Amino acid sequence: MEFKETERIAICRVLLDIMADMGVDFSITDSRHYQSLKEKSGLTEQDFEAARSVSVLVSIVTLKNIHYNMKMLLALTVCDIYSECINISFNRRATFETLMNAIEWPISFSEIQTISRTE
Repeated sequence: MEFKETERIAICRVLLDIMADMGVDFSITDSRHYQSLKEKSGLTEQDFEAARSVSVLVSIVTLKNIHYNMKMLLALTVCDIYSECINISFNRRATFETLMNAIEWPISFSEIQTISRTE
């Protein structure tokens, strides 16, 4: 599965936004599922740099068209990031579900947590 540059940048933009929301020092490479996401999509440091100048809304529209396996890996990676918090707030759970619905991958935070824990 080959990814277009715009799709890779869109993934990076969403990840950057989620990490900025966390407000804590967290390395994306510490995420259990990030390496798989990176390998399967071909993410590079240049993609992250380019993502800084792209809007989140444009990225979400782009992500609607990616393969469902990549949507699942993105969901698992975001779950990993949010799971760094001791208490995951209602707002973060709602943000997760809004993001997943926007990219047409309707899965709840509790569902993805269950999947993440069983892997």
